[in-house]
Amino acid sequence: MQRSLLRPLSTPMRACYTTHAPSTAAAATPAATASPSQRYDPEEDPQLADMGYPKLYTSSRQLRSPRGWWDNQERVNFGEPVPENDDIQSMWAPDVHSVKPSSAVLQLAAMFGIIGLFASTVWLLRPAPPAMPRTYPSDPSERAIHARPDSANEIEE
Repeated sequence: MQRSLLRPLSTPMRACYTTHAPSTAAAATPAATASPSQRYDPEEDPQLADMGYPKLYTSSRQLRSPRGWWDNQERVNFGEPVPENDDIQSMWAPDVHSVKPSSAVLQLAAMFGIIGLFASTVWLLRPAPPAMPRTYPSDPSERAIHARPDSANEIEE
């Protein structure tokens, strides 16, 4: 067979909305245009290009634009081929980090520094208590058990 017969059509796929009752043109939802899936380059892989096998995406769906999809939550179009490792490329996979580790450490250090500065400022600026703590001439519990004062309980060498 010739290669020109096996190439996909150049017209984009269209998704249409259906309703149970006829409606006016103003109230009808416009048809969403689905982007055609990419195909293999014939120079890169001629066997898959001849069969019309779709080129599956290799990046996480979290990096895709959040709007313009048939399923906005999963960021996929209707009929889009599912890759083998969809569980690690879907929206429910572990998050793709866009912050460099060095920047994250710097941000954490700045946050802890600001909290420490605030806590030390509060500790330094707190007012002195209005009265001295109350002291007792003797502790009644020491008299009850016939104990000596703390200074006398220390072991002398």
